[in-house]
Amino acid sequence: MCARFTLTAEEKDFLKENPYHLVGDYNTDSNIAITDYGFIVTSDQPDLVQKMHFGIVPHDAKSNKLTYDTWNIRSEEVMSKRTYRPLMTHRKTCLVIMDGFYEWKEEIKGDKEPWRFVVPGRKTFCCAGLWSRWVDPITKEEYDSFGIMTCEANKTVGEIHEKQRMPVILHKFEEMKWLNKKLSVDELLSLCVPFPDNKMHRYRVSKKVNKVSTKKAPNKEADLILPLNTDEEPRNPIKPKEPVPKKPKSQKKPNDLKSPDEPDLFS
Repeated sequence: MCARFTLTAEEKDFLKENPYHLVGDYNTDSNIAITDYGFIVTSDQPDLVQKMHFGIVPHDAKSNKLTYDTWNIRSEEVMSKRTYRPLMTHRKTCLVIMDGFYEWKEEIKGDKEPWRFVVPGRKTFCCAGLWSRWVDPITKEEYDSFGIMTCEANKTVGEIHEKQRMPVILHKFEEMKWLNKKLSVDELLSLCVPFPDNKMHRYRVSKKVNKVSTKKAPNKEADLILPLNTDEEPRNPIKPKEPVPKKPKSQKKPNDLKSPDEPDLFS
């Protein structure tokens, strides 16, 4: 499962690694959650990067409100699901651009620790996805949305994610294949395999990322992606004790050097 991801790369790096025409403004986000915007490249317009809402709204839905999990799509079951089969059949594939994603591990019952997963050496990477367009029956306004394909987790993710799932991360040379409408469904689904462990890295982050943003209480700060505790100072830092200077040894006077039984020659 992948319900939160990030896109924090600078615009110059984003455009360098994604040589498509960007539609609209570019903005970073360290906590992309369900219904938030993500940056997507579709098979219908493979030369454009555009924004869509996270979580698929089927074209025949009564409203654009999500009523069940459509943000993750199990690649093994995609052709058996009424919501996704038409999208796959008509090659409504897309690339979901990100630079990391979050998963949680329950260390203590009821207490989950967040982890961030990245691909070292790449400022951004793409996950396989499907997209859909819903049209408001009254206003005729279009609402575009997407979901992320998932597969069995590799060891790096599986040690954290209890359901042993992970997003389908594509190698660079596979990205255009996923958008190729001429490939068969089987050929496309053959790309939905675990990403190599040796090409991924994970680290713990602050529990501050756990909160989902709202209009009244946004949770999009850049420090959410920092490794745990690097963005936090101790509440009561303990000051190291200053070394106590040693007293110099006092030099004994000549009379102090004689033994107790020795007579004083000068008395």
